[in-house]
Amino acid sequence: MRQKTRRFAPFVTGETAMPRPLLPHPSPARTALLLAALCAAHLALYATARAQEGPDERRCTGQWRATGEERIASCTALIDSGRYQQANLAILHRDRGVAMRAKGDLAAAVTDFTQAISLNPDYARAYADRGSVRLMQHNLDVAIADFDTAIRLDTNDAGAFMTRGNAFDEKGDFDRAIADYNEAIRLSPNYAAAYFNRGLAFRHKGDFDHAIADYDQAIKLDPKNASALNNRGIVWFEKGDLDRAIADYNLALRIDANFAPVYNNRGDAWRAKGDTVRALADFDRAIQLSPQFALAFGNRGLVYYQKRDLDRAIADFDAAIRFDPNYADAYRNRGDAHDDKGDRNAAIADYNEAIRIDPKNARFYYDRGIALRRDGDLDRAIVDLNEAIRLNPQHAGAYNERGYAFYQKHDLERAIPDYNQAIKLNPKFAVAYNNRGNAFDDQGDSDRAIADYSEAIRDDPGYAAAFYNRGITWRHKGDLDRSIADYDQAIRLNPTAIAYNNRGSAWLAKNEIDRAIADLDQAIKLDPRLADAYINRGDAKREHLDFADAIADYTHAVELAPNAALAFYNRAWAHYLAGENVQALADADRAITLNGYSASAFSTRGLVRERLGNAAGAIADFRRALEIAPTFQQPADGLQRLKATR
Repeated sequence: MRQKTRRFAPFVTGETAMPRPLLPHPSPARTALLLAALCAAHLALYATARAQEGPDERRCTGQWRATGEERIASCTALIDSGRYQQANLAILHRDRGVAMRAKGDLAAAVTDFTQAISLNPDYARAYADRGSVRLMQHNLDVAIADFDTAIRLDTNDAGAFMTRGNAFDEKGDFDRAIADYNEAIRLSPNYAAAYFNRGLAFRHKGDFDHAIADYDQAIKLDPKNASALNNRGIVWFEKGDLDRAIADYNLALRIDANFAPVYNNRGDAWRAKGDTVRALADFDRAIQLSPQFALAFGNRGLVYYQKRDLDRAIADFDAAIRFDPNYADAYRNRGDAHDDKGDRNAAIADYNEAIRIDPKNARFYYDRGIALRRDGDLDRAIVDLNEAIRLNPQHAGAYNERGYAFYQKHDLERAIPDYNQAIKLNPKFAVAYNNRGNAFDDQGDSDRAIADYSEAIRDDPGYAAAFYNRGITWRHKGDLDRSIADYDQAIRLNPTAIAYNNRGSAWLAKNEIDRAIADLDQAIKLDPRLADAYINRGDAKREHLDFADAIADYTHAVELAPNAALAFYNRAWAHYLAGENVQALADADRAITLNGYSASAFSTRGLVRERLGNAAGAIADFRRALEIAPTFQQPADGLQRLKATR
């Protein structure tokens, strides 16, 4: 049994923060005062009209509680009244743009902010607001240009710095984002949202300690900020401190018991701790609170995947994709589930879609490469693994998998360097040591193979395959006791049919026939279709001179593996020992047809022909056996008996 890289579905942490504040707006009172100051001279001429328009002003500026539609209607009435000068109209357009933005009509909001700017080109707040909408539209460069202008016009606007920082963060320019958040905090030291967003940027940079410090400060300034507690929990999670992550999620839920993303994130932490019961309960609750929460479906699917409930995992990944068609990881994880079910076409289709959505994600090429390799398409698998390595040269698993693909192509000269690189990148990579051991063993370098298997076992003492493979190599070296000891460990860790089969074969080599038969019985019980176990048990029964049962086992092996030359050869030998020469000859013929380089098969056929009186045929077979194996004594003795030369 040869062990490849272990596949597992990586967790998908939900960064489910509070929506980033777009931009703090002036208070309603401040807006009203500004409007009144700018409009005083004009409005004083129209005292009667002013009294009528007062409620509209209050609704438009947000002084009075009003629906979005009411606020927009009031702003529109004021704009259309014809009573305001240019600077005042700019303010009214900006206020209507704010209402449009709140309503979700981003195009109309941009139109109003643009109109405000055209009426007052020095209106910093209108630039900042338009930039915020363009940020919502992910039009990042244009948004940043608006924030640049807003900051140039008002260098003390902490909100503009913070929101430009958000745009830089979304572009992946974390250093410039942090610089803007720094300036926002300098201008407004108690600006909790700026600390919050700077924490996000530090987290994106992988600077978890600074991220936690910023969330600490955001929480200190706003102790009821459930989103800050949630995000600090995410950072603890990524630092591997699952207990502190769960503690933060618990605090967040005390503040907001219906905060679905926190249930999702706490579920992820429970899953990472191996507590699938609590994880499922949290994901269920997240989905109950937010029935279209794609990430929660995706994460619950991962729990089912880990529990090997592949059908329910696929159903959850289906839902995640239905609610978020661009959820690349859901496609990838569903592909893993399909692959584990043996549905390679469905798996590869999912990996294809994941790559289409995120063509620079090395993990997706890696997984598709594994699926292609499992499907026997080694060349295409290697192409995908090449791309995974190009995108992420530190991906030790990709080197290991590519090495395994080369190994399956019998290209050991390329397999071993890939295993070397995998181990260099991850010196504790037990699977890579095991796989390199397999390659060394195939090269006949038993000592280096054993050294690699031993290192794999040191790195992972529960790695059954490494014990199993080391057992094979000890057997190759003729050290049956060490071989059996390793098979003992392999069986203790993972009692597979093939491990029992190999230990049974080792017991047989030690002439411990009863122990051999016990192991081979267990191998067949675990896997009734394991042809090798029937062959080996046949050998053991033959040693007991139980030729009928031995022949029955060989016959079963032939039925399971019609091209197994060894089964025909061993049955031929049993027939020969039982005096059944015709049957022995037929089986020897078939063994030679299947494997024309078996010295044992030629020698056995020679013995049968000798017994049947076919001296010429026997001599020819003995000579062919010696051509293949010049030191093989049995055919040499046959030629001597027949007084023939080599």
